[in-house]
Amino acid sequence: MTVVDTLRRPEYTGANRCLPCTVVNSLVAAVLSILAAGVAVEVGATALAVPVALAVALPAAAAIYLRGYLVPGTPTLTKRYLPTRVLRLFGKHPTEQAHSPGPVSEIDVESVLLEVGAVEPCGDDLCLTEWYSEAWQDAVDNLDPDRATLLERLGVKASSVEFEEYGDAFRAYVDERHVGTWESRPAFEADVAAAAVLQERADDWDTLSVAQRGQVLNGLRLFVDTCPRCGGTPTFGTETVQSCCSEHEVAAVSCGDCEARLFESNPV
Repeated sequence: MTVVDTLRRPEYTGANRCLPCTVVNSLVAAVLSILAAGVAVEVGATALAVPVALAVALPAAAAIYLRGYLVPGTPTLTKRYLPTRVLRLFGKHPTEQAHSPGPVSEIDVESVLLEVGAVEPCGDDLCLTEWYSEAWQDAVDNLDPDRATLLERLGVKASSVEFEEYGDAFRAYVDERHVGTWESRPAFEADVAAAAVLQERADDWDTLSVAQRGQVLNGLRLFVDTCPRCGGTPTFGTETVQSCCSEHEVAAVSCGDCEARLFESNPV
């Protein structure tokens, strides 16, 4: 891990970056730089005005870029005092963040998984079937975990896909339509293995659209009983996720052994 990695705050940058926070903190950095230059001029060191201003501005800009804010407490202050209509204006209200661009034809994922035989009733819930668990584990053991493999399983040409990176997580878009989100590398590996099994065993796999296949794979990750990274046992729970401008509850599946996030629901 580099020094930059230790300074970076992914919960306040990337997709979670709050534009109001960035704007306000950038203005603060600009004012501090101007004041520093003014002090240099005031004490007669005019030649040092620009270097002094840069000495303030560059670290401030780096802090805002890596951490999302400069002024301590900005996330808390923003969530507490910015009205909802302002957060919505900047696309940072939880209900806005949950929206995916482009219409998606929803399918009944549970029915698809039951029909394929990947899951079966177990008490009041659903569990993976024995044959699927074994087939999925075999696929994990023989994994070719690159993005080209998954795109092939989804039936997508690599040239038509755009990726958005968020540290270890990423999203995929085809023609500006969201087709998949992977919260971690193990989540991605779980989908590569699942897609390999379904492509071979599900008769209707080829009739599903790219977005629908993504929905099925995402749904299957709810039931994963072995972490592809370390072999630990994932657990299901809810937690509060904070970004610079909001906090919201999500349902999540994570591995306690290696802390890999395998599934995360939309904000509620």
